[in-house]
Amino acid sequence: ILVAWALSKGRPMPKTATAWGAVAAFAVVDAAMFQGFLAEGLQRTSAGLGSVIIDSQPLTVAILASIFFGETLGVEGVAGLALGVLGLLLLELPEDALKSVVNSDGADALSALRFEGSLWDSGEWWMLLAAQSMAVGTVMVRWVCKYVDPVMATGWHMALGGVPLLAYSVATEPSVYENLDKLTTGDVGGLLYTSLLGSALAYGAFFYFASKGSLTK
Repeated sequence: ILVAWALSKGRPMPKTATAWGAVAAFAVVDAAMFQGFLAEGLQRTSAGLGSVIIDSQPLTVAILASIFFGETLGVEGVAGLALGVLGLLLLELPEDALKSVVNSDGADALSALRFEGSLWDSGEWWMLLAAQSMAVGTVMVRWVCKYVDPVMATGWHMALGGVPLLAYSVATEPSVYENLDKLTTGDVGGLLYTSLLGSALAYGAFFYFASKGSLTK
């Protein structure tokens, strides 16, 4: 839908191998990896905590934008990022670990950070991976838009990035496709809302502005 809208507005399609290569790389990082990690994380943690962890991505964007594009933050920006890191730590660390840190007992803090099961069972870990994928994708858009219109790149990267996710879903979630006929009006409405407003509109606007101004802002 986003590609069709871009075409209706006269925005150019990617034409060269370099342009399609840039879109493909963008699709792998920001669409397939970000959306895949996000979906795995949401199954293992609450949407509220997950959204907070996802909001850590501006911290990574600020660092990468400074390294690759020389963007500066100033004193206020650095202070804001420091507060952001502190806030995330307060939300993320287990209560026992926080108490140990306050009591200056480093050994107990490390012990409290250990958890049962594999790291890959942690929803917070998947969410952190999703945040870093989106951060890298946000920084990539400046490079991608040297070769491709930002709205067109957004539409194509979502379409291409969805292919490996769909293939993985078909291979591992057969029950989903066995029950498609049982989708309710609410289910379909939720999918349409996510696709049109949460994806096409939100991503189109996000990457359009990311390609124009300060990446960190």
